Amino acid sequence: MKSHTDCISCVVAKANSLADKYITDKNKKHAFMKNVLKEIVDIEFERTAPYLVAKVMRLLREETGIEDIYYEEKQFFTKKLMKLEDEIEKIVDTSEDRILNGLKIALAGNIIDFGVFDDVDYEFVKKVIDEAFHVQFKEQTLLDFKKSLERSKKLLYIGDNTGEIVFDKIFIKKIRDEYPDLEIHFAVRGEPILNDSTSEDALMVGMDKYAKILSSGSDLPGTDLLEVSDEFRRIFDESDLVLSKGQGNFESLPGCCHNVYYLLLCKCDLLTRQLSCDKLSPVFMHEDDAANIF
Repeated sequence: MKSHTDCISCVVAKANSLADKYITDKNKKHAFMKNVLKEIVDIEFERTAPYLVAKVMRLLREETGIEDIYYEEKQFFTKKLMKLEDEIEKIVDTSEDRILNGLKIALAGNIIDFGVFDDVDYEFVKKVIDEAFHVQFKEQTLLDFKKSLERSKKLLYIGDNTGEIVFDKIFIKKIRDEYPDLEIHFAVRGEPILNDSTSEDALMVGMDKYAKILSSGSDLPGTDLLEVSDEFRRIFDESDLVLSKGQGNFESLPGCCHNVYYLLLCKCDLLTRQLSCDKLSPVFMHEDDAANIF
């Protein structure tokens, strides 16, 4: 999705919020925000919102010297959600359709997003998990996804946020149980950006026991095929099926003309208008439908 004017105002607001937190000197903050606006002025129309976010976060990293802005929050939610892992997996295992409930759990984890929310309360996360089991996906989309799983030899699962990947792991475990011969790659960001997951985060939750961890080679909080590494692009092209988690990937990947399914909670006003849905509504759609939106 090209950077819309709504995306620009959102990025500026986020930059200002982070500057208030990490840049105490008023003159330095003023200079930082001027540089942010310069980046926005110069960005090409065709580039995506995650590309713009990455450019702004690079400026913040240069100004503050902090490589991982949300390190403490990421650690907090990862440890908290790992404590819920056994309890949630038991619920998934007692269901008649473990793939469906695994999909719902993976969806619920997408609420943990400090790129959108300045704070995410742990009790709110638990509430979203409870509500996720009542989500109804489009029957045909779900059927087509299951058929793709049955036919595929290689699955690329593109992750999103730290903490959330605990539930991605649960889902991947269920997929492996059903399709033991399926080769699964789990993609993470190449460098810390917002609270998106990196290889370090994926290893922390034990993702490597169930999938091959793949770095995007990029610091974008999304999947821009112009920015990813050659290895990522090769795996992407070789995969029979791609499951893309989160809004950042949804903002950057549609139009790739590949067998991609997008799974996310709709978190911004622009997308709620484009999808004609309420904020935090579940989205599960195929690339064919997503490409038509953008």
